[in-house]
Amino acid sequence: MIRIAALLGLCAVLTAFLLSMIWGHQQARNNGTEIILDMEPVDPRSLFRGHYVIIKTPLHEIHPSSVLGDDDFNKGDKIFVSLTRDENENFNITSITKQQPAEGSIFIQGRVWSYWKIVQGFAEQPNNRIKIQYNIESYFTDKVSALALEKKVEESKMRIILSVDENGKAVIRGLEIDGTRFIDEL
Repeated sequence: MIRIAALLGLCAVLTAFLLSMIWGHQQARNNGTEIILDMEPVDPRSLFRGHYVIIKTPLHEIHPSSVLGDDDFNKGDKIFVSLTRDENENFNITSITKQQPAEGSIFIQGRVWSYWKIVQGFAEQPNNRIKIQYNIESYFTDKVSALALEKKVEESKMRIILSVDENGKAVIRGLEIDGTRFIDEL
């Protein structure tokens, strides 16, 4: 009897943990700042993960010499990419820093995946670059949707819709294909 009670207790704790993760994700999707970015998708398939689209945005590879802020990063460093919205509703990078920007700023938090710093003599070259991961690199979908997206990639303009919380952590809300929004439901 004690073993059954312990097993039921463990199941209840694990269920509560999973529900809190879902609730937290839904809160981030509903209450964050919406950011829409251009993307270059690739549609691979994985035996264990199913159908998904690998997402690459202009935020995934940044040239530090082209923006303000810090320029000395190491692999694994936390990085904050500040953004501004232009008159066409596009988001552009304004700066990159190691410290979280001031409250009220629009920014996204990531981790430095790789950093190439090319030095020739005493001057850095303008082709230095940082590759960043934001945990938005994979968009999972069912087989039918994945195949449809694969066909759309070649003929349509695709953008990713993100929701970013006050700490800069981003979650994927959906896709925009040729101006039509497709928001995912949990």
